[in-house]
Amino acid sequence: MPVRTHRRGPRRPFRIALVVCLALVAALLTPGTPASAATCPCSIWSATSAPANPADPDTAAVEVGTKFRSDVAGNVTGVRFYKGTGNTGTHVGHLWSRTGQLLSTATFGAETAGGWQQALFPAPVAIVANTTYVISYYAPNGRYANDDSFLANQGVDNAPLHALRSGVDGANGVYRYGTGGGFPTNAYRSTNYWVDLLFDTSASDTVPPTVTSTSPAGNATSVPTTTTISATLSEPIQSGSAALSVMASGTAVSGTTAYNATSRTVTFTPGAALAASTVHTARISGARDPAGNMMADFSWTFTTAAASGCPCTIWADSAGPAVAGFNDNSAVELGVRFRTSTTGYITGLRFYKGSANTGTHTGSLWTNAGTRLSTVTFTGESGSG
Repeated sequence: MPVRTHRRGPRRPFRIALVVCLALVAALLTPGTPASAATCPCSIWSATSAPANPADPDTAAVEVGTKFRSDVAGNVTGVRFYKGTGNTGTHVGHLWSRTGQLLSTATFGAETAGGWQQALFPAPVAIVANTTYVISYYAPNGRYANDDSFLANQGVDNAPLHALRSGVDGANGVYRYGTGGGFPTNAYRSTNYWVDLLFDTSASDTVPPTVTSTSPAGNATSVPTTTTISATLSEPIQSGSAALSVMASGTAVSGTTAYNATSRTVTFTPGAALAASTVHTARISGARDPAGNMMADFSWTFTTAAASGCPCTIWADSAGPAVAGFNDNSAVELGVRFRTSTTGYITGLRFYKGSANTGTHTGSLWTNAGTRLSTVTFTGESGSG
């Protein structure tokens, strides 16, 4: 039987080399331990970086973006993108969570004809280390920068920032077609659309949200009793943090509250029509921005319109048609669609009669879908009117 022999040689250098190699691999694979870090404020791409294809021939309205991570916690202060020829119109930048929560919005202004453009968010947005986010912008006339396969096999690293390689957290190079844009979730050929962020490790958001407008406006009068109540905020807030309540004569109005992240609007929808001729007080409280700053409670009042004099009808008794009797003797059902601004009851039906409109008339009330709700036969009619 052969005997295994051990090679005798300088083993120590081999061990040292192995340890060094393992240490390098560990450094490369360990999040948050980049070999060198950029000085922040910083971005993924430098001011001299440029796409091979700065303007795609596509002219459709589209939102394009980049998935990214940071090795350290910090604040996203703005958005930037590379602009090529034909990429015209008003550009709007967005910062999103990985799941599509809109964290902030910025509209680009005073753009140059081409090259890197940037816009600052209303307030810095705090992000968490080693967590995926999406930075994007809306191009209303297309013509965005477009380098296919750029992110297919490698990402772009400018520690602490990283544009992710496709496959790290789904495909990168994301887009969404449609007027107005929106959260981009589609991907094609790991395309780099050259969308970047402005990041700072030291900037901190200490400014709480404020109310920029309300509907109805403060001290508004003659407000329809079917109105919804809303407040628009100065910056995005944490979903579910805001409460909007309405009081009338010391009694809480029942209803539901919803938050629209795109418009930064908190809306209260009453469960029923509001009381007429009544002062209502709306109050928004608890709103927190992504950095945790809480907005001071804000309240305003408005007065609803007076109830119309009812029992009532659409047309007054003095109203009458220009043609009281049309020259058509076929049997026919005639009607009118209508709505009411307050909850109530339909107690009867009336129609204008010409002198030749004879026979037994039957009235009906229907839903808009065609379900008959009630019927009545006219009796004791006059000759006309």
